[in-house]
Amino acid sequence: MLDFSQNDKDNINEETIELLAPYVDLEFPGEPKGRRVFLGEVAKKSSAALDGLCTWAAAMSDYHKQSKIVKPLLRELDIKMTQLKEAQDNLAEAEKELEEVTAFCASLRKQYDVQIAKKNALLEKANKTKKKMDQANRLINSLQDNKDRWIENANEFKSLKQKLAGDVAKACAFVSYCGPFNAEFRAKLIDEYFHADLIEKGIPVSEDL
Repeated sequence: MLDFSQNDKDNINEETIELLAPYVDLEFPGEPKGRRVFLGEVAKKSSAALDGLCTWAAAMSDYHKQSKIVKPLLRELDIKMTQLKEAQDNLAEAEKELEEVTAFCASLRKQYDVQIAKKNALLEKANKTKKKMDQANRLINSLQDNKDRWIENANEFKSLKQKLAGDVAKACAFVSYCGPFNAEFRAKLIDEYFHADLIEKGIPVSEDL
């Protein structure tokens, strides 16, 4: 005897369905194929409750047959939903990491921009300094060209400065004593007497004053 009183449709076993099959699949003799007796048309004549029971039993049989197709799909759906959830969790974690990396990259970019600005400022300062150095080098080179002449002039000025007292003394002696004499005797006095006297006293004096 079959017992469907608990209405536990998901636990109907294959044996029960096999026992129901001869009744559920029974067709009216002489009627078009597919017009089954178990749809309740015959049972309805005896009892409305029996009609409902037949309809319910046929529905359970159909449910079991369809569930053999649908349940694997539902299990596959559950697996896919689990995989989807894992993928969504991974995606959320990846998006969080991406956000952190993006923020880090933005921070690095800001630091990079600051360093580039400093670098450009240093380059500008270096270019200005180089320009000043070039100007200074041109000036130094220009002065270097006159260095030898200036050294020579400085030495000559030093010599003139050292001989200034002797030259003045020699010139004063010439003005004071040589006026009445001719050029020959003036030269003799200057060269042989005045010049020699200054040299003897250790006073520097020009040779050809």
